[in-house]
Amino acid sequence: MNFRTYCTATLCSLLLLTACGEKKDETPPPKLFSEQREALDKAKTVDDTLQKSNEEQQKKIEQQSQ
Repeated sequence: MNFRTYCTATLCSLLLLTACGEKKDETPPPKLFSEQREALDKAKTVDDTLQKSNEEQQKKIEQQSQ
C-alpha cells in the first residue's frame, strides 16, 4: 500500500467515526417567535369563545322563532 491509500483510509475512517459519534452538544433550541406564538394561542382561545357564543346565540334565535 502506498501513502495515498493510507491517507484515504484514514480520512474515510475519521469521517465515519465523526458521522456516527454521539451528539454531546445539548444546548436547548432557541425560542424563536415565542411572543408571536403566545399571541396566536390567545387569539385561538378568544376565537373559540366567540364561536361558542355565536352558536348559543343562533340556538336562542331558532328557539324563539319556533
